[in-house]
Amino acid sequence: AECWPEEVLALLSAIPKPKPGELPPVQPAHEGLRLQCGVAQIPHPRKAKTGGEDSFFLCGQGSAVGVADGVGEWGWRFRINPRSFADELMMGARRTANSTMEDTALSARKRASAMLRGGYDTATCFGSATALVVAMDARGKELGIANLGDSGLRQLRFEHAARAGGGLKIVHKTREQQHVFNCPFQLAHLPQQDDFERLLAEGKTALVQAVKSNRPTSQDSPDDADLYSCRVREGDLLILGTDGLFDNIHDKELCQLLSQVVSPLDVSGQREGGSREYTDPHIIASAIAMAAFHRSKDKCARTPFTLHAKNVGLYHVGGKMDDITVIAAWVVRRS
Repeated sequence: AECWPEEVLALLSAIPKPKPGELPPVQPAHEGLRLQCGVAQIPHPRKAKTGGEDSFFLCGQGSAVGVADGVGEWGWRFRINPRSFADELMMGARRTANSTMEDTALSARKRASAMLRGGYDTATCFGSATALVVAMDARGKELGIANLGDSGLRQLRFEHAARAGGGLKIVHKTREQQHVFNCPFQLAHLPQQDDFERLLAEGKTALVQAVKSNRPTSQDSPDDADLYSCRVREGDLLILGTDGLFDNIHDKELCQLLSQVVSPLDVSGQREGGSREYTDPHIIASAIAMAAFHRSKDKCARTPFTLHAKNVGLYHVGGKMDDITVIAAWVVRRS
């Protein structure tokens, strides 16, 4: 088994699991659900001062979340903050999430699609980014996902047959969208001819020249996103992450790492006023981000990125340093 840092394991096992049979079994709810979220970010060490180029949003009512990964080339090549466009994408997605929260005519999948479109249509900064957004439907029983690029989502479920002794399995996952290896689909907002004069006055000559000589004939749009819908149940755990997570941690390792966490369902059978707690999603997100960062520094590891490279005939061994953003979300009953 992988030797994760002591601090990672300590975070995840801080709350002891109830012993099998200690609490009465509870039937998980299948609707009237919301997401209880925690988030953690660790920027690439070279970007520690600026906080990195990833962005995210959490909808206050637990009905939607999202992550975006700004493309770094805008910074080193064009002197434009790559995070600005990613932030705008997420702010726009959040606004759409808030305005569609109680729309019973909208499926979870269509709501997620509308959120991605809302983020893209309202962004004004130049830049490009990958994005993944997740939405619950108004009844709180279905999850919709819109993914464009190489961020990812894993829906994890404890097998509660043995109560607290059950294992953890992935019941749903997104797939990466790549044009070619390490070149993910991305949403972009490029300057138009009307912008050139202002950009030249600001000294952004390289950007104007690049757009003039190399404007792409076709761009990825929100319509190119993969759309998914899946049923959720109380006690499910969603893990969303930018590629800084999923390039470094295998799915099997994620399940193994999280096998010690206590789910809301583990403790829901206790009497009113019982003192049993479940693992805070902020702690889960922090531990996963720390594990991914630890792995990204390992020069010998066989990571998912290693395998993807091998599949296209390239050689890469070791972790992949990058910005890391992780959202952990328990599926819980609406109070």
